[in-house]
Amino acid sequence: MKYLRYTGFNWFKWSLLIISLIAIVCFIAGIFLYLDLKESKYAGQDQTAEQILRATSITEIDKIEQFNGAEAYHVIFGKNDKNEEKIIFYPLEGNEKNLTTIDQSEIVTEQSVLQQIQQACTNCELIKILPALVNDEVLWEITYIDNSSRYVMEYVSIYDGSQYEQYRFRRMFK
Repeated sequence: MKYLRYTGFNWFKWSLLIISLIAIVCFIAGIFLYLDLKESKYAGQDQTAEQILRATSITEIDKIEQFNGAEAYHVIFGKNDKNEEKIIFYPLEGNEKNLTTIDQSEIVTEQSVLQQIQQACTNCELIKILPALVNDEVLWEITYIDNSSRYVMEYVSIYDGSQYEQYRFRRMFK
C-alpha cells in the first residue's frame, strides 16, 4: 500500500515539474515575441533618417512616425537650414523613392484638428493624430473612440480641415 502512495506522489511531482517548465518556456517565448514585434515597429527608421539627412534640405529630424495605408510611409518631422518645419512622406516600398514634402506653416495644426474633433464629439477618446498620404492627398488621420464606443478613423485635409473620408467600426466582442 505504501508503494502505491509513493508512485502517486511521484507522478504528481513530475506533472507539476513539467507544467512549470512549459509555463516558463511560454513566458520566455512571449517576451522574445514582444521584443521582436516592438523592434519591427521601428525597423528602418535609422536608415530613413540617414537618407533624408543626406538627400534633402532637412538638417534636423524631430521624430519619425509610420503611416500604413494602401502604401506604407515613414512620416518625418524635421527642420531645414532656414529653421522651417517640414513633413516628409518617405515610401517604404520600391527602390525609387518619390518623396512628398509639405511645409508645416501651410497646414492646419494638430491642435486645431483636435479642437475640431472635440467640438464635434465631446466624450470621444482620442487615440492618435498622424499625417497621412491617401491617393496622393495629404491628410490628417484622426483615430478615436466615439460616443457609441465605435473605433473611428477620420481623414481630413491637412490644408483646410475639410472632411475627406471616415470609417466607423463597431466592436463585435466585449
